[in-house]
Amino acid sequence: MRNPANAAPKRLELALVVAFAMASIMPAASQDRMVLGPRQFERDTSGAGAVLCLWSVYLSVQAQTAACALPRRPADDAMDQAINAMDDFIIANSSLHPTKAMLEAFKRDVAASEAKDVGPQFCKRQDLERFRSVNPERILANVKAVLAVPREPVMNPCL
Repeated sequence: MRNPANAAPKRLELALVVAFAMASIMPAASQDRMVLGPRQFERDTSGAGAVLCLWSVYLSVQAQTAACALPRRPADDAMDQAINAMDDFIIANSSLHPTKAMLEAFKRDVAASEAKDVGPQFCKRQDLERFRSVNPERILANVKAVLAVPREPVMNPCL
């Protein structure tokens, strides 16, 4: 059983790290880079979930897995598929009107940022293993449900 007292601080820490990473790797204004605005930090009210939150978590797990040179698992392939589906959703629904090239540049920046934090202890973290141990069908079903309702992709509530 998970301890709720431990879960909330970890969720907040992850949300803050993701928000900081997203804000710090993007310039304040540019035509060729995705720049988050206030709408992307609004709350999802559809009940389907915060697409940008899930996308950023999967991007982080994907980047950490690569940076740690961990052997691939079926869950990694499912996360790759989920990220691609979320890319398409973001392009189709975001008021930012990002292009595929903008999202790819963003993902390269995330991977580079994650690679800087890699070390022996970092790669043994339980939260990384927890994400990579999820049933691939569950990952894909969850993403399908999250993307079922067209809406502005937002970060909140994040986890």
